[in-house]
Amino acid sequence: MRHAQLRAFHAVAVHGGFSRAAEALGLTQPAVSDHVRKLEEAYGVQLFTRGPSGVALTGMGRKLFAIAERQFEAEAEAAELLSRGKTLEEGELTIGADAAVHILPALARFRVRHPRLTVRLVTGNSAQLIRRLEDFSIDIAVTAERPAGEAFLARKLSSDRLVAVVQRSSRLARLKSIGFEALAKLPLILREEGSVTRRLILEEAARRGLSLTAAIEIEGREAAREAAAQGLGLAVMARGELAPDGRLTVLPVADWDTEMEEWMICLKARSALHAIRSFFTLDQESAKHGS
Repeated sequence: MRHAQLRAFHAVAVHGGFSRAAEALGLTQPAVSDHVRKLEEAYGVQLFTRGPSGVALTGMGRKLFAIAERQFEAEAEAAELLSRGKTLEEGELTIGADAAVHILPALARFRVRHPRLTVRLVTGNSAQLIRRLEDFSIDIAVTAERPAGEAFLARKLSSDRLVAVVQRSSRLARLKSIGFEALAKLPLILREEGSVTRRLILEEAARRGLSLTAAIEIEGREAAREAAAQGLGLAVMARGELAPDGRLTVLPVADWDTEMEEWMICLKARSALHAIRSFFTLDQESAKHGS
């Protein structure tokens, strides 16, 4: 049974005749008659009785009409749902960020523009978020590293110098800055494997032939900052990620000019999805609308 045949049968039943059904479907009357005839012949049934006063459903036709009604109502409901999704009146968007501070302003603007869309924000380090992007468990990742390969679409959000942070009551807090070699000799708070910050520190230490003194390894940027505030050691992070905290002092690393970048990333194969595309182009849309 072809969809067009069932659609023609349903239209004839609803409109009470082949001419009116053809007009409603935008087809010719012979085309509608042919669809219904082929449906009847394919199953060896009669769906309509035809007479001078028009057509009437047979018993089999009434039963099929009830089924067709449910199907086309479901189709209409599906079309309405998809239309709401297209206009972002319904749907979900999941964003993964290694530091929420980089994405919260854009997220606030997006919520104003699309208040009915459900948005979830999850956290993780760069490596974790790229994996989650690849297995479709998140839609957009905000990470400190742009992944290699042609599978991703990426947009640079920011670039900030890496700095050291220490407890304000520490003797180190009296310094104006610190050198990388001196930093390497101090108890360091290192992020977990997969963190770009950790990798950059280790790469620089290896380049200089230095060994690091790890005080503690801790998962998550907020936890590393809190550990520094509690006096557990010295932490390294991007200046732009530091929220005001009276317990901490920021020390520039005088002889290390490495910067931490932040990228917004999605899979190219999914970049045309309306929610993803709308978030990716939010700044351009805001500028276009003067907001």
